[in-house]
Amino acid sequence: MEKSKLETYLGFCIRAGKIVFGAEMIERQKKGIKLLLADGSAGKNSLKPAINAKEKFACPLLMMAENVLGEVLHRPAVKVAAVTDEHLASAILSLVGVEPQLKLYSGGNN
Repeated sequence: MEKSKLETYLGFCIRAGKIVFGAEMIERQKKGIKLLLADGSAGKNSLKPAINAKEKFACPLLMMAENVLGEVLHRPAVKVAAVTDEHLASAILSLVGVEPQLKLYSGGNN
């Protein structure tokens, strides 16, 4: 089975060490978050740090379909993640509208 572009870009992030996994790690970041990713199945307690980081770092937050984030990261327990590389973040953002499981978070109920 062929990998999606999203899975490929996230694989690049992992290999380059340019991704942070989980709400706690996102809260600890002092700088450098360029893009936030959240799974559709993430609860309020997981989303809150991502939304706070979105405002703090003035970066976009992408919502994914349920259970997609953990699947493409090959880490089923991950519900939120942050990309710290500007070029990889813009590459992933370019997939909004192309990849059906991605949508830009604009507040409210996903």
